[in-house]
Amino acid sequence: MKLYFINEYLGDIHNTGVEGMWVYAEIIPSKNIDKFNDFFAALVDEENDFEEANFSEEWVDDSNWFVIDDEKKEKGDMHTCSLS
Repeated sequence: MKLYFINEYLGDIHNTGVEGMWVYAEIIPSKNIDKFNDFFAALVDEENDFEEANFSEEWVDDSNWFVIDDEKKEKGDMHTCSLS
């Protein structure tokens, strides 16, 4: 699968899995992903609450995130598809 933010390709997603409530995957990043590093780090930081106000409204809008599967079908927004 391929991860996109609006029309920016961010990388390939491999080895997806689910354990309870957790969804995990490996992302092979494109050069476009660098600007999102702090955003992704904040999303997965279990020690701190994620503060939407610290990031662009565009970045926290679920409808701006999606994946394209191997059959070239778009899979929802970030929360809907859970990167799997």
